[in-house]
Amino acid sequence: MKISTLLALLLSLLSGLLVSLAFPPWKFEWLIWVGLTPILAALLLFELDWRFSLLCGALFGGLFGGTTFFWLLQSGRAVDWIWNVGTLALIGIIWAYLVNRFVDLRIKGSVGKEKISPIFPGQGSTPEAWHKSLAHLRAALFVAATWTVLEWARGVLIPAWNTFGSSLQTSLPLLQLATVTGASGLTFIIVFANLIVLASVRRLIVEPGRMSWASRFDVTSTLGGIFLIAAGGFYFLQPHGANNPKTIGLVSAHSTDVGDLIAKTKLNQPVDLWIWGAAKIGPGDYSKFAEASIGKESGLVAGITAGDQNSVNGVVVLTPGSVKNIFVVPRPYPLFQPYAGSQGRTLNSFEYKDATWVPLLNWESGDLLFVRGAVAKGIQILVSIADLPHAPRTAAEQLLSNVRFLALSLGRPVIFASPEFAVVATKSGKIVARSDANGEAVAGQLEAPQSFDVTLYGRYGDWFAIACGAITIVTAISQRLRKKGAVR
Repeated sequence: MKISTLLALLLSLLSGLLVSLAFPPWKFEWLIWVGLTPILAALLLFELDWRFSLLCGALFGGLFGGTTFFWLLQSGRAVDWIWNVGTLALIGIIWAYLVNRFVDLRIKGSVGKEKISPIFPGQGSTPEAWHKSLAHLRAALFVAATWTVLEWARGVLIPAWNTFGSSLQTSLPLLQLATVTGASGLTFIIVFANLIVLASVRRLIVEPGRMSWASRFDVTSTLGGIFLIAAGGFYFLQPHGANNPKTIGLVSAHSTDVGDLIAKTKLNQPVDLWIWGAAKIGPGDYSKFAEASIGKESGLVAGITAGDQNSVNGVVVLTPGSVKNIFVVPRPYPLFQPYAGSQGRTLNSFEYKDATWVPLLNWESGDLLFVRGAVAKGIQILVSIADLPHAPRTAAEQLLSNVRFLALSLGRPVIFASPEFAVVATKSGKIVARSDANGEAVAGQLEAPQSFDVTLYGRYGDWFAIACGAITIVTAISQRLRKKGAVR
């Protein structure tokens, strides 16, 4: 094996590792903007046999999936882990092959053999400079569109956890793009930017000191596009006047004793609804609720524990004049196996404070098709009670990041409660309250949207991903025809 081929394989593994670190539990979000650069370098800067390009894609996708979903192995769910690793390796193989075959910017081959004509400062109209910048933009369009449509296709088969776009958990202005395109739009700009980073670094090395506006048009236009998206998101985030906001109180504690939990529900402000991740409620505990004004002045949604292990197997909903118990028969939940998600389940919603709420228990909120179905039926606020049996904290962190991202794209607030932490996120994805285990009670306000007031993404679905598929097909065909014409 050539040293260059071995280096290409190592770069592919490096990309898989860097991209994984952008997700929980590591959360090095900034790495997503450069994490794909090593594998793109391997595919575009090295003369690789097509079989090695497939291997590069498999290594990248497989390591990304295996590392990001390592908690499935810790949970004893090896089959789900294999499905994630296998599907991500497969789309990595297809993507790597298409990129290696159809992207040609005079990047392949020996750099020393390229003829470089002078480009001097101020000569922005130099034809060569424009040609290379536009060629980089076309390549980035194809590379980004191809990964985006493949990532979407994977999400059709199994729940699309940990998409590239969902890694941008702290970039609220950029996240608002998801209300128009879903995860696909953010994935697209991430992959697009990675290709431009690679092309720019290469030009700085090959053409040192050859600066002109035209020769950097690919960089400036990419940065300008990201800035405009962020500016639009920033405007969307500005307060436009709250319509009957709801105050949510959070108590996250390892204790399931009702007395201990009630003792923590002390705030210097009225609370509309308390959320407990888990509680062991006996017949005599309902009088304690009355003494704490729960069920009178405020409501309560709490996970119900049962058995010696105190695992949550239901939800109790207390509202003024009403008690509702929702029980779930314990059963295996193969979330990451094809079409094993939302079959045979119904929504158990309730009306309270002029809004429709729905509690989602354990892995239910991780079934993104189920969440989308709830929003389609007019549910206004999502309440995720997540006591994940035999799963480490990372599972809850990834569940929160994916549910929050989907709720944002559909324009719905979400309340998330687990034994480790609890969170209130508005429909724009902003976290307004967070309680850690055994911490003090906290409260946050959210606004309930109208029942059928959905985002553009909620209304039109995955239109952007399908458009990316069309771009991939058209570009591949045109490249194929161009090469045939050049041979003739």
